[in-house]
Amino acid sequence: MVRNSAVPRYAEGAHHSLRSAYPGASITFRHGLVEEALLGLDELARAADELAPELVERRVHNARNGEAFTLIGHGEVTDQLTAYGPADQWIMLRFIERLPRYRALLDSLIGELGTAISHTTGAPSAVKGFVFVSSPHTHTPFHFDAEFNILFQIAGTKTFATYPPRPPFLSLAAREAYHTSGENMLGWQESYEHQATLNRLAPGDALFVPYGAPHWVKVGAEPSISLSLTWQNPWSEAMADALALNPLMRRLGLPQCDPILATTPALRWRALVGKLAHKAGMV
Repeated sequence: MVRNSAVPRYAEGAHHSLRSAYPGASITFRHGLVEEALLGLDELARAADELAPELVERRVHNARNGEAFTLIGHGEVTDQLTAYGPADQWIMLRFIERLPRYRALLDSLIGELGTAISHTTGAPSAVKGFVFVSSPHTHTPFHFDAEFNILFQIAGTKTFATYPPRPPFLSLAAREAYHTSGENMLGWQESYEHQATLNRLAPGDALFVPYGAPHWVKVGAEPSISLSLTWQNPWSEAMADALALNPLMRRLGLPQCDPILATTPALRWRALVGKLAHKAGMV
């Protein structure tokens, strides 16, 4: 039976912890989703059957940092999810909010955060959910996501290594590429290894990951289940629109800038121009 949505999803003090770090610093806190039936293997197998095949990804489990995260295929994961977990694979259920019961779960999670996130960046928008089911020792290579994210560890353990969203780890060119092609994998230097903030997550741990923070992930000795709750807000939406303007500025021989360094009025102006250019088919 799916647990009562009135039960608090976060441990005492989680709201205060997140508010103290948001939006620019990662932080861990405790959650109450470990016994959530919707995040067990049987329910996830049912969800995988209901989602469109292209929303159920299977990738290699042993990619190294700086390498491609090779896609094995889509769909066909029911047998693996109803057994002990996947063998030598990383499985992602993308956009689980398209299933009403998971939309209700995500709404309750984002709703309980309240002013912890809205007080600085405005109301969350484009709330999405992703579930990751990984075989033991799976390694997700170095990459970034242009969204705010809370990762809830449900089963197994993992090390989640985060980096500041700035050079040398994340360049302006990489951020622009994401907004034009969707590419989010990042180059790797061995010197990065010892510059990470290592977050060691066990069931019941949650990790807030700031917008754009590069990271890699290593699963422990048991299969892992994690839920990612992601969202945008007025600031991040303006950032995406402003970044889209830079390629046009280059083509016209005009100065470009990193919008993350812009003042709020300048960011809004660049975002507006970028949005208009996109609608006009210029970017």
